Amino acid sequence: MDMLTTNLISFVVGLVLGAGLLYWLLPARRQSSRVLRDRDDARQALNHYRDQVDHHFLRTAELVNELTNAYRAVHQQLSEGASELCSEAGRQRAAAKSLDAAGEQNMPVSQPLDYAPKAKGTLAEDFGLRANPDGPFEPVNVDDNAKPANFVEPPRDYADVDSESDDKKA
Repeated sequence: MDMLTTNLISFVVGLVLGAGLLYWLLPARRQSSRVLRDRDDARQALNHYRDQVDHHFLRTAELVNELTNAYRAVHQQLSEGASELCSEAGRQRAAAKSLDAAGEQNMPVSQPLDYAPKAKGTLAEDFGLRANPDGPFEPVNVDDNAKPANFVEPPRDYADVDSESDDKKA
């Protein structure tokens, strides 16, 4: 082989080896693998947390159901004991004081009370009314050209200088 071919082959081999070493030693590659590992760890931690939350609420629901069943059993035990052990007069008194009987009481229906202060204001019955009207109602005479006594001119647009100078010339 001649010298040019040897140099060319060694250049290509060096180029390939350099590219391989650069790729292997590149810090971005190590960082990306670290980022991917951190991401996977975070996902795993999140999934573990979600599983804990699910387990917590399922267990809480089970305990509430058990508590409800226990309350129902206690209520049934008290009801059976009261019906077996109390006299007829005692049962009638207990029934009269029960919460179920309290909802059936006939209470008189009345409008809600107004607890507003008695000072003049929007809740007063005479708000906005004159004590002595001036007289009978008189229709207003509408004149399109007349300006009322307390007429206020609309605000002027000072940015529109050309129209003001045209108005003064006319």
